[in-house]
Amino acid sequence: MEYHKKADLKVECIATQEDFDFFGITLDDVLDRTEAGMYFLKKAKELCAMTQKVVWTNVAYTLNITMLPDDSVSFEFSECIEDYAASLKHSLAMADKETRGPLEEFISALEEADEEEGRRLVAHFEKNIKAERMK
Repeated sequence: MEYHKKADLKVECIATQEDFDFFGITLDDVLDRTEAGMYFLKKAKELCAMTQKVVWTNVAYTLNITMLPDDSVSFEFSECIEDYAASLKHSLAMADKETRGPLEEFISALEEADEEEGRRLVAHFEKNIKAERMK
């Protein structure tokens, strides 16, 4: 796998078919979130941190997966607040009317916040999401 540091909290990992074979998985395992696919992502994120000297905060985690022309796959691991906000904007397309307003307000607050405040807001947001899922 190849690793490219894009920002302090953003690393791209490029995986080839040989890498998938090494882990005994297919891209479908990753996309379908099978146990093997999730293990691969966990290991890839750890390797990104190790090779690129990144200390993950475990707040505002996003993952972008892109198919590349040479049949390799780019996995972009990020904990950048602006990437998190962009991901939430994509979620707006699926949001119902009840959710859309509060989500738009949260995105605006994130975009106006500095890094520290943004991380605090995201941590609180994610804690609330997890609590809702437990109900």
